[in-house]
Amino acid sequence: MRELELKNIIKIDEREFLISTISMHVRHSFFEGDMNKIVYETMVFEIIDNDVAFHKPLFNERYNMADEAIAEHGAIVKNPRSFFIV
Repeated sequence: MRELELKNIIKIDEREFLISTISMHVRHSFFEGDMNKIVYETMVFEIIDNDVAFHKPLFNERYNMADEAIAEHGAIVKNPRSFFIV
């Protein structure tokens, strides 16, 4: 298990976006051992008037491995238009 919390704010033209990647426990258990399972999630939200629009994600992806989540988080920061339309 690897704890993870990455946050970046990027600007595209005049718009700002929060890129967030976190680790989280699986909260719904169907199989024995799932209670200890960790997944990683990357989400992108627009920031409007200094408020993050958490209710309207522009991108959402889950990963089984921390390294996958970290790599994709970095790729989104470098080339956001490849991952979500602005």
